[in-house]
Amino acid sequence: MLSSRPDICAAVNLLSRFQNAPTEEHWKALKRVVRYLQGTKDFSLVYSRTKNDPLIGYADADWGSDVNDRRSTSGFCFKIFDNTVTWVTRKQSTVSLSSTEAEYVSLSQAACEAIWLRNLATEFGVDPDSPVVIFEDNQSCIQVAKEPRDQKRLKHIDIRYNFVRERIEEHEIEVQYIPTGKQVADLLTKGLPTDVFKKHRQALGLRGGVEKQTLG
Repeated sequence: MLSSRPDICAAVNLLSRFQNAPTEEHWKALKRVVRYLQGTKDFSLVYSRTKNDPLIGYADADWGSDVNDRRSTSGFCFKIFDNTVTWVTRKQSTVSLSSTEAEYVSLSQAACEAIWLRNLATEFGVDPDSPVVIFEDNQSCIQVAKEPRDQKRLKHIDIRYNFVRERIEEHEIEVQYIPTGKQVADLLTKGLPTDVFKKHRQALGLRGGVEKQTLG
């Protein structure tokens, strides 16, 4: 999950919360993950040379997904020249009072990753001449990030999450809207219908044997 299979991030993140006191239901869910891995053991991340954007990201959140403490789940991933290089599924450390707040927290976490990757790319001689684009599917979140005056609903949020606003003002990142159906990071936050899951899995660059032969 950490090094080569972002498609099981959401499942592993969820199941890992019950390691101390698993139930039969969790055991059955774990076996489903193992069966899925057995059926897709020839899948791997495929990297190819492209002329696409040097660095782009996707950020998403599943609001109040933990039924025990109602904390949300953040998910984001980044691509370099359209090749997935980093991904994260993480339970948020605080309870978000709205989906906008949950998305804003996830976006801020993604912004930190974007700056680190931007600096790393520069060290390798790939100097992005424009802000790192992060795709977000929540219009309210984008509005809050871009408009400092619209803070009434989120004035209680921890100050560290406003890091994203500073990075936008410094033109280091740019947040753009993307429809939920094209939000690749959706796969990193929650369970999805099979067809949607497969579409996002392919968008991440995970392909099986036949698909690799087609690319070759």
